[in-house]
Amino acid sequence: MFGFFIQMFLLCAGAFLAGVLLTWLTMRTRASEAPVVESRLSIMEEPVVLPPAIKANSRTMMFHTPESPYYKRMKGDAFFHSPEDARRAGYTMWTPRPRVPATT
Repeated sequence: MFGFFIQMFLLCAGAFLAGVLLTWLTMRTRASEAPVVESRLSIMEEPVVLPPAIKANSRTMMFHTPESPYYKRMKGDAFFHSPEDARRAGYTMWTPRPRVPATT
């Protein structure tokens, strides 16, 4: 019975170490394949990366600019840097629907 527990322990320890080794090897190769970007910034400057300004909904295929009244409320599942990029991807700009008067 005691031999069974030793065998199971060695099997589990070997599987764990194999997983650690495989994870380490894949992460090591990804880090070495990362492109090297030359930067002309000084040490104190941080690069300015602008987030995408256009939010789009892939279900309705419509996009909203920051001027849209619904821009802050919508989450968006697609993002673009410019309206031209969104149009090229097949999205149309949000336009207000005309109000229909209520009939009584």
